[in-house]
Amino acid sequence: MINVSNFTSLNKPSGWLAAPAEPTLPAGPGDRAAAGRPYPDDTRTRGLGALAATRIMLSWLAALPGRLGDRLFAMNDNEAYWRDWQITRTHGGLGRRYRDPSFDLPPEYREV
Repeated sequence: MINVSNFTSLNKPSGWLAAPAEPTLPAGPGDRAAAGRPYPDDTRTRGLGALAATRIMLSWLAALPGRLGDRLFAMNDNEAYWRDWQITRTHGGLGRRYRDPSFDLPPEYREV
C-alpha cells in the first residue's frame, strides 16, 4: 500500500502552504517601518523589473533576424552601396531588394 497525499482535493492542508511574510525595514525612532510597512521594493516593483527584463529579451529576439540578414547580405550590400543602388530590406531583414535608380531616367540620360 502506498500512502500519497492528494493536493487536488478540497481538504488541502493550509498551514504550511501559506505565503511567507514580507520583509520589513528595521524599526527606528519615528520610522515608517515601525508601522510594519514592507520594503520600498515590494512585489509591484519586482514585477516591473521582471517586465523590463522580459521586454529587453523580447526586443533582442525580435532584432535577431535583422542582424542575421545584415551578416548574410554584407557583401551584396557593400557592392550595392558602391554602385549607388537602392537597398530595400524585405521579410523582416532576411531578404534584400536592389534597384538601380538610373532606370528612372530617360534613356538618353543614362550612363552606358
